Amino acid sequence: MKKEMKNKKNDMNKKNNKKVFIFPGVVASFYVILLFVNKSATLKALKYSVELFKTVAPVLLLVLVFMFIFNLIDEKKLKSVIERSPQFLQYLMMTLFGIFSHGPIYAWYPLMKDFHRKGISYGSIATFLYARGIKFAMLPALISYFGIKYTIILTIYLVIFANIQGILVDIIMKDEAIS
Repeated sequence: MKKEMKNKKNDMNKKNNKKVFIFPGVVASFYVILLFVNKSATLKALKYSVELFKTVAPVLLLVLVFMFIFNLIDEKKLKSVIERSPQFLQYLMMTLFGIFSHGPIYAWYPLMKDFHRKGISYGSIATFLYARGIKFAMLPALISYFGIKYTIILTIYLVIFANIQGILVDIIMKDEAIS
């Protein structure tokens, strides 16, 4: 019985691995077709795509490193620690993690999914996503445009509401079991 389930899971993984290449294949096909329709516009779009990838690649690499490190952690032990730790501590850690994260938000989605799979609540993930609105590197620009008083008030409100957001998501999604 156990062996049958393992074989079924392997078959599903093989199917999912093939599906991963469908979208890039379709995009590449469109580029090839568009090369014949309008070569200069297609090359311009391709150049833009490459530049965008150069921007996103470091963040994706950082996320992959985090995912690798996170996968080294024993899931049972982590789940035990998470279950014993108070929820506010999860919110606090995810707030700090969100503040110090960089790059496009969608690059963090796989890591957040992995966090949830390993026991982090949806509310804590929402806290991370909300706290990304605070960027230490951008604080000097914010101060120069809007002043220090506004910057401090906005930053405090963002931290507070990031945590309120997390609490509300956990309340609303309380029926969603962490798998």
